[in-house]
Amino acid sequence: MDGGHDVQKGLRAFVSHVAEDGRIELVRDHLREVAEMAAEFARPFGAEGWAYAAGMAHDIGKYSPEFQNRILRGGRKVDHSTAGAYELFEHLNAKLLAYCVAGHHGGLPDGGSSVDMDGGSTLLSRIDGARQGELPDYHAFADEVELPIAGKLAFRTPPEPKDGFALAFLARMVFSCLVDADFLCTERFMQGGARERLSTEGLDVLRERLEAKVATFYPPKTELNETRCSLLDACARAAEEAPGVFSLTVPTGGGKTYASLRFALRHALAEGHGMRRVIYAVPYTSIIEQNAAVFREVLGERNVLEHHANFDFDDAGEDGDALRLATENWDAPVVVTTNVQLFESLFANKTSRCRKLHNIAGSVIVLDEAQMLPTKQLLPCVRALAELVQRYDCTVVLCTATQPSLDGLFERYGCPVREIAPDPQGLYERLRRVSYRFEGAVQDGDLASWLAAHDQVLCVVNSRKQAKRLYDLVAGDCAEGAFHLSTLMHPVHRERVLKEVRQRLKGGEACRVVATSLVEAGVDVDFPVVYRALAGIDSVVQCAGRCNREGRRDVQESVVHLFEPAEPYALPADVRQKAELARLVLRGAGMDASAAGEPCDVGSLEVIAAYFNQLHEIRRDRLDASGALADLELWRVSGGALCILFKHVADRFRMIEEGSHPVIVSDPRIAGDLAAVREGRATRGAMRRLAHYSVGLYDNDLEALKAAHSVELLEGDTYVLLDGALYHEDTGLDASDAGGKGLFL
Repeated sequence: MDGGHDVQKGLRAFVSHVAEDGRIELVRDHLREVAEMAAEFARPFGAEGWAYAAGMAHDIGKYSPEFQNRILRGGRKVDHSTAGAYELFEHLNAKLLAYCVAGHHGGLPDGGSSVDMDGGSTLLSRIDGARQGELPDYHAFADEVELPIAGKLAFRTPPEPKDGFALAFLARMVFSCLVDADFLCTERFMQGGARERLSTEGLDVLRERLEAKVATFYPPKTELNETRCSLLDACARAAEEAPGVFSLTVPTGGGKTYASLRFALRHALAEGHGMRRVIYAVPYTSIIEQNAAVFREVLGERNVLEHHANFDFDDAGEDGDALRLATENWDAPVVVTTNVQLFESLFANKTSRCRKLHNIAGSVIVLDEAQMLPTKQLLPCVRALAELVQRYDCTVVLCTATQPSLDGLFERYGCPVREIAPDPQGLYERLRRVSYRFEGAVQDGDLASWLAAHDQVLCVVNSRKQAKRLYDLVAGDCAEGAFHLSTLMHPVHRERVLKEVRQRLKGGEACRVVATSLVEAGVDVDFPVVYRALAGIDSVVQCAGRCNREGRRDVQESVVHLFEPAEPYALPADVRQKAELARLVLRGAGMDASAAGEPCDVGSLEVIAAYFNQLHEIRRDRLDASGALADLELWRVSGGALCILFKHVADRFRMIEEGSHPVIVSDPRIAGDLAAVREGRATRGAMRRLAHYSVGLYDNDLEALKAAHSVELLEGDTYVLLDGALYHEDTGLDASDAGGKGLFL
């Protein structure tokens, strides 16, 4: 190869990539390889023709002399993405595919219009620029590459022409096939071989391992195990049903983890289903770690991908490289991830977030604690799940204590919900572990005295300020055994406290914990008595799961005391609204939260159902607060093209609202990582480790620290605490000591 010429053939050779060892890959070879791989990725949902066309077109801009000068001689950067988009848009009537090709490096663009003054970032402005002759001449591609005719493209279940959401979803799925194939093919050439896959075992092997584990539960020797086995049997029967949307209504302690996994694996392998993987989506990282550990123990270490922000590949040893690849594209039999990762990817436009999407097709998607889906994004989430069921061969399982209000939302999009558990009410009665009692309005001083009178007790409140005050009071009354837990403490510190708490609970030692709601989900602790400030019914029930968790105590003696703080604590509007709604729902059920000493059945299915139904009714106009669903459904035509707001929607759709700023608390164990960030050489692993030592502060508290010169801006929106005296071993970071207004949540 010399100067871009194929010496052997005497033909002009157009180069796509040059490896470090001098090997050269031709554009034509790269295009065909990517097209074939992308088509294979799209085959499970019948869009292989679309993906093949995108693959053949995506890099034809590399046929320009300008790009060849860059790749061979280090010339200036050249736009090589717009050329293929232009050919698809202008000459092949494949306008939807034009988005995929245009965005295969920078992300799916907005449609925009031909008159956009944005420097060419929207699709139509880029197309118009090509019309005006702004692109380098790439037409030499026609001598080597034939682009498929759009009229010959097919899709197994095509969306209606006016269904903007479905069309955008299809484009994003094809985009996923293209960018994953492009990444893998390029990487394989540059490195001289493909990375090792995380797992090569099929779901049939995993099912056999699970069934061997389940067999040890039979015959059941206790009433509790009999209940759990009946649920396992129900899951085995339901697994044979046709794919769609299911609910698994199981109270805490019912064996939901094994039951849902049994359904998922059996359903995936049932005759005619042909599903490829199981995806577990959970609301909290702490739950991920627990579920993933259970799954790995039963199914095998390399068959379970744990994907969340806190996972550190540096600790994965020899599997690290395979784990990184699986995390990038979800090529694993079982994926355990967060709601944030799943749903934000389904509405994303960036290549890194979209790359995995094609591997969601043909999956059993289990939503653990489905009631935790944020109401502000509920409609887009349900619509996306319905789309996966209807056109991408997925089944969705809603695991929850009860969530009947979701039934109507799924039915709105043509997906009726089928219950797996044969008798949810009966399960609730058989698995009841606690009783509830109202205490009315309680002063902090009285509450602290009540807590001090118990050897082992958990108290959960709605504000960080109240948690700190109560802890100070309890600690003043007790010689030992008082603990505080809130997000004012960094994760490493919280886990250290939780470890000691668990040891004390197990050993029967004094243990009085005052905490915020962070202990309500995914924290495995078991207290004989719990106090809970009135909150949303979902939070109250979650908190009750920390009382008599193992079911070893009498129900009547395992009491969850509900109270209302007599002192006025400032709370976020969302927390206030849910607490007020809980009060109204309970009153409607004949239970008065202000009546001290009264027993009540707060966790009943009827109360929970009424709460969620009313919550969603109250917020019916805010179930799509970001406007993501509306923006995708209410599409428009401009310049003869469907104009989709890919980037706009991706920028606005967030499962968790940004509201706090991370402040890192210095520690000798992260000194090297802090130095690396300051010197501009930080890795993703370093940033993840630093996150373990960070506290989230709201605007007013951060401003107080900044005014006192107590923090240093590290990177982006991340700060470092300079005044170590503001972080207290017992209670965490207190900005009020630096002149702030105090912390309220």
